[in-house]
Amino acid sequence: MIKKLIGVMLGILILLFGAALYSKNSSSEVAGTLDQLNPLVPKSELYVKTTKPQAVNSYGTASYQQLAANKDGKTRTIQFSGISELKTDRYLKLTNKGAHVETYEEVRRDQVPEKALKEIDPR
Repeated sequence: MIKKLIGVMLGILILLFGAALYSKNSSSEVAGTLDQLNPLVPKSELYVKTTKPQAVNSYGTASYQQLAANKDGKTRTIQFSGISELKTDRYLKLTNKGAHVETYEEVRRDQVPEKALKEIDPR
């Protein structure tokens, strides 16, 4: 009984680590769902400079796929949706859990960490 329980727990742990590795550099919807459910994936903040959306559906929901950077300047591609089409060339702070974007808010340029700004807006 204990061996079986240890085996099941080890299997779950391996699945969680595997899911985290799969979604580490992915921005797909599957990666976002895995990261949202995985307790091993920490929450963090990313910054983007808005561009035109990749698509806008019939309800006006806009889909974006952009380069995002954390406060240390580490980048990744991230996918997120806006309730409507966002204004371009604005700065957003995204609250994310891996590839899953939970919220976003517009921030001023001077509120974006310097290293992140260099990656998303190299003027």
